[in-house]
Amino acid sequence: PYHGHEPTAKLCARFVSHLFACPDVPPPPAPPSTTPTPRLDHFIAYALHRTRLNSSVTFAALYLLQRLKARFPAAKGSSGHRLFISAFMLASKIICDDTYSNKSWCIVGQGMFALREINQMEREMCSYLEWQLNVDPTTLRDFEGRVRHDFAGPGPYSTLVLP
Repeated sequence: PYHGHEPTAKLCARFVSHLFACPDVPPPPAPPSTTPTPRLDHFIAYALHRTRLNSSVTFAALYLLQRLKARFPAAKGSSGHRLFISAFMLASKIICDDTYSNKSWCIVGQGMFALREINQMEREMCSYLEWQLNVDPTTLRDFEGRVRHDFAGPGPYSTLVLP
């Protein structure tokens, strides 16, 4: 279920769940959908596998989520899946020259989100972050090191503070 990305997928899932108090599995989809919702770590592993993006994109996504939490400290998430895919999509568009279309992100999202939802999630994330989407490479490297260290195991986890 991890497509060769187990350590990073679990680390990302722990980070997102800790930051936004998200459940591992969001509420089941509304009928007529009968597709079971994957656990967050499996969902992230599939996204990493399907996109084959550099790990800097993954950690830039987590950084954007940390920035979002810093702007809205009381924010809680009902779907870590939605938070991760939104941030991962934006990070890829900021870092990569040649990026996936939003229609492709629907596939990466395993059909959990319709194209209109993907579009809306992108607009909302940009708006919530006030279009502050760039991440300094040195800051990102330091952030990745801290996340890899602090979220390597089952917890408890520290609260990261952005510079």
